[in-house]
Amino acid sequence: MAEAGHPGEALLRLLSAWNEADAEARAAILNEAFAASFTYEDPHAPAPITEAEGMAGYLKVFRDNLPDAVLLPVGTPQVTHRTALVRARIDRAGEPFARLVYVGTLDEDGLVHVAGFVESE
Repeated sequence: MAEAGHPGEALLRLLSAWNEADAEARAAILNEAFAASFTYEDPHAPAPITEAEGMAGYLKVFRDNLPDAVLLPVGTPQVTHRTALVRARIDRAGEPFARLVYVGTLDEDGLVHVAGFVESE
């Protein structure tokens, strides 16, 4: 469970989980970033994810399917009150693969809602 803080920093911390090869380290990042009750959704998720185990499984599938992928935040998070927007890209083998936008809302417990959008592939 995350502590309250800056929504942009919390969202960046969460996004670092995509690059973490170690499953236990990924789980620790998820536990730090998300509130006890959260929702994560993006166009590649089969349904909204609402539990830590489901999110860990989703990231495992990502790492297994795209082992050469690196998710890179682009620029500084934009923040309004408790919500942050982060633009990012995925590179594969050093080449741009996809552009993404993530929007996350933070409460006193951590990120409660994160939505990812794919701009291009």
